[in-house]
Amino acid sequence: MTRTLILVRHGETDWNAEGRWQGQRDVPLSETGRAQARLLAVRLERLWASGQLPGPPQRLWTSDLSRAQETAQLLTLGLPLDVDPRLRERSFGSWEGKTSAEVGHAPGTGERAADAEPADAVWERVLAAVETIWQADEPVSLIVGHGGALRAILARAAGLGTEGMGRFQLANTALSILHFSGPTFSEATGRLVRVNDTAHLEN
Repeated sequence: MTRTLILVRHGETDWNAEGRWQGQRDVPLSETGRAQARLLAVRLERLWASGQLPGPPQRLWTSDLSRAQETAQLLTLGLPLDVDPRLRERSFGSWEGKTSAEVGHAPGTGERAADAEPADAVWERVLAAVETIWQADEPVSLIVGHGGALRAILARAAGLGTEGMGRFQLANTALSILHFSGPTFSEATGRLVRVNDTAHLEN
C-alpha cells in the first residue's frame, strides 16, 4: 500500500517570534499561531476537496506539547488526537528559553548546547514513532510536530542520515507531504511531494 504522510509544523508561539530556543518547554501558541493554523485548515480542506491531496486523513498524530496539540485541534478534522511524546521537539538543554544572542550562538552553524539531546537520540525516537504510525496501516495520516522532529522524518525520506536533518527548514504551519510505500518506514521508498509549503500564509 502506498501511504501518504502529511507533516505540519506547529503554529507560531511568542518564543518563536522572539527567537528563543523552545525545545521541550511547553510554550503555547500565540494568537498569530492560532490564525496560521486556521488558515492551514482552510487550505487543507480545499486541497482535499479538489483532489490535489489524498485524504482527509484517517488518523491525526501529534506531539504531546501543547503548541502541537492545539495546532492539530485547530485543523478541525473531527478526529481524536493520537498523542505520542516521541514526536516532541529536540531538547536544547540549558539553551531553552534563551535567544541565540544570549547563548552566543551563530544562527545556521548547527551549534547546540553541550547538554542538548543528541541528534542520534532524536532520530531514533522520532522514527520509532513513525514506524508506529506506519504500522497503523492507514492510507493517509497527518502528523503535527516540531521543526527538529519533522526534519528527521524528511531526512529519512530523502535517503539521508542524521546529517541531513539540517538541510531542511520548516516555517510555522509549513506543510510537507510524502508518498511512500513499503513494509516499514525504514524500508519504504517514494518521493517528497511538498516540503515547507506555506502558501496559505502568503495572502
